[in-house]
Amino acid sequence: MKIFPSSEYDQIIKYVCYWLCASIAIGLVAGFTSTLIFSCFDLANSIRFEYPWLIFLLPFTGLFIGYLFYKYGTPIEKGTHLFIDEIQQPKSFIPKRMSPLIFFTAILTQLFGGSAGREAPAVQLSGALTDHVTQVLGVSRDNRKIFLMASIGAGFSGIFGLPLAGAIYGLEITALGSLRYSAVFPCFISALIAAQVPEAFHVVHPHTFYIISNFPELNIKVLLSLVVAGLIFGVAARLFIMTIHFIGKLFKKAIPSMTLRPFVGGVVLMLLTLLVGSQQFNGLGTDKVIAAFYIPLPIWDSINKTIFTAVTLGSGFKGGEITPLFFVGTTLGNALGAFLPVPISLLAGLGLISLFSGASKAPLTSIILGLELFGTQIMTYAIITCLLAYLFSGNCGLYRVQKPNQDN
Repeated sequence: MKIFPSSEYDQIIKYVCYWLCASIAIGLVAGFTSTLIFSCFDLANSIRFEYPWLIFLLPFTGLFIGYLFYKYGTPIEKGTHLFIDEIQQPKSFIPKRMSPLIFFTAILTQLFGGSAGREAPAVQLSGALTDHVTQVLGVSRDNRKIFLMASIGAGFSGIFGLPLAGAIYGLEITALGSLRYSAVFPCFISALIAAQVPEAFHVVHPHTFYIISNFPELNIKVLLSLVVAGLIFGVAARLFIMTIHFIGKLFKKAIPSMTLRPFVGGVVLMLLTLLVGSQQFNGLGTDKVIAAFYIPLPIWDSINKTIFTAVTLGSGFKGGEITPLFFVGTTLGNALGAFLPVPISLLAGLGLISLFSGASKAPLTSIILGLELFGTQIMTYAIITCLLAYLFSGNCGLYRVQKPNQDN
């Protein structure tokens, strides 16, 4: 009996070569699409800040978006859920029209004042383009699942510049309770490649300015404060998700027309913006997220962002939930600094990763996210608040279609 059988190593070499080439291709696709999305979103927000009257055109933009999805959008309107569905129970290739439709409508949402993130368009555009490639190349059904998982993680990595969190994200949100080990290598390689592409174009990610100034000693008082914060973050994550789902159901029940729902949502957002008196809760809100690490903010900021995001996504505008979730998490954590003996910068950072943990049901990704953003010093704090937020957010999650994956 040979200790190192040649046939076994032939298979290993073939596996590594195949997935190395495939992962580099996936990473490049995700990296370029993320760079494009990142730049276009920044441009759209800059234009809206320069011309704030664009908010008055949001209802008509919603009418246009609603018509596009009524005419061409089924089943594209499911967004990221569609990719998770295809990984869990493959049925058909992602429609080719998804790429331009998602890209175009997400930019319009930002330009005219919707409250949504850029990570979902990046993930969906990356995944759709990758799936087109698998169709052309005749990739097997089983390998196609891995292609889609890797594209999700790479899209996350490219848009946030966080390769380790991106890789784990692609694995964790598509296989709750069951990690598919055959996808680990492709997910990590594609995420690493995707994170490098925006840097080549000198993209500056907002997290560059997320700085935790002080890590207090872990005494009883601080530990109890972390427990309280973790519980609050879990409840807040649940409320964030429930609000989005509730508003979505309310719009569908009250307004059967897919075309009219975003129009009415645009009217509501326009009126809310006028009521608030500023556009700090429209668009991405990255300036407010950065501010949460440096200056005290009122708790109303997190509540307002939740409402603006729920109306935007619930009525049919396009974009992601995670960037607004970061806004809610950092501003809520910041506000807790008025009651808990923990620095506001630390609570803002913990709020960011903990609400993500509770809402996405991806605690491992959230802890890795904390390590990439803030270094190893945050590990103990992050484990406490992320796990508590995961537990106390209940079974409610952003991706309701997630199911345990039996294919390992």
